Amino acid sequence: MTPQGEIFMPDEEVVFRGRPMRVAGRVQFEGSSGQLTFRYLLSDPTGAPVIVEEGEGRFAQLRPLPAASQPRTVNNTVSVGPEKYTLVGVRKLTVLDVSGNAPGVAVKATLIVSGIFEGPMGTLMREMVPGTGTQVYYLVKPLAAGEVVSAAKHTADRDAQGRAAGERALDGD
Repeated sequence: MTPQGEIFMPDEEVVFRGRPMRVAGRVQFEGSSGQLTFRYLLSDPTGAPVIVEEGEGRFAQLRPLPAASQPRTVNNTVSVGPEKYTLVGVRKLTVLDVSGNAPGVAVKATLIVSGIFEGPMGTLMREMVPGTGTQVYYLVKPLAAGEVVSAAKHTADRDAQGRAAGERALDGD
């Protein structure tokens, strides 16, 4: 079984790439084979909000494309400017829970269809709510382990590193 990542609750303090943030919203999805995916809206008073998705213990940052940049879709490709992305997979996600300021199109939906496209600039995701014209496009950037952690885990890790550094210093004397 794949190890699960941390699951964050609304208003929980987290650390994203060393920056303290708060979970402003959360959506819980269930995939067609029963896997759970969580999408979080992270915010702090000094910067732009960040959308992060966790599935099977891995995190990715979702960067929404501006609404005015509507990509062109032809068959199984999406064009964003001169770059073409090809469809590599489709996810059917059932919305199980919405809390706080939910990121994406899940606010009033019960089902979302998510297309995954690969291209020269990485991964593009297109989400649609069946029966509506609502579509959202995201650039997907995988995050390394430890780039998103709870504030408590971040503090515990820093304390452990400090103790280990202290022990190494004492052993060196």
